[in-house]
Amino acid sequence: MTRKRLPAKKRKKQILKCAVIVFARSNYQSARMADIAAEAGISEAAVYKYFPSKSAIYLNVLTHMSTRTLTFWQEVIDKEADAFEALRSMGLTYFRRMSRHPDEVKVQFKAIAEAGNPEIAARLHEDHKNYMKLIRKVIRKGIRDGSFRKDTDPSTVGFLFDGVGILMNMMKLLSFEEKFNEKTILKIMDHLLDSIKA
Repeated sequence: MTRKRLPAKKRKKQILKCAVIVFARSNYQSARMADIAAEAGISEAAVYKYFPSKSAIYLNVLTHMSTRTLTFWQEVIDKEADAFEALRSMGLTYFRRMSRHPDEVKVQFKAIAEAGNPEIAARLHEDHKNYMKLIRKVIRKGIRDGSFRKDTDPSTVGFLFDGVGILMNMMKLLSFEEKFNEKTILKIMDHLLDSIKA
């Protein structure tokens, strides 16, 4: 084992990055703390120094990924005043990010299979609730600005938009990249947004 001394913050980040690789390679149930330690090149005891359990690591990984999604979506919203274009860009930005981080896609998708675990289910519920809250905010802005029809139901469109994200993950995992590309994503987004356009 190569043991390079890292500041606590960097070591914690390294453990989480290595955990993503391990969870993507197997799954939450099969992965062991020893596997994460081996991937990080440190002892299992060193992992426990930063995280009390495998569950704590897994929940940290999921939280980190969802926080980043919300952060880059908020950046899109801050830059794009038009609600139609903001939602379109949010979908495209998510697709591009997902394409660059295939292990994270695997972990996110596999996490749904772990929904029998109350802590994981609660984490996923909170994550998707936050995604839809932000989407609804943009839709309400579009309704106020006259971009979207007044009879648009922000919650329904929020569910659809979130579902497109899950579909993107599934198509990536099933290797549909040739047909399910940026062009396809924009068509899907345009069909969805055209249905509520004023």
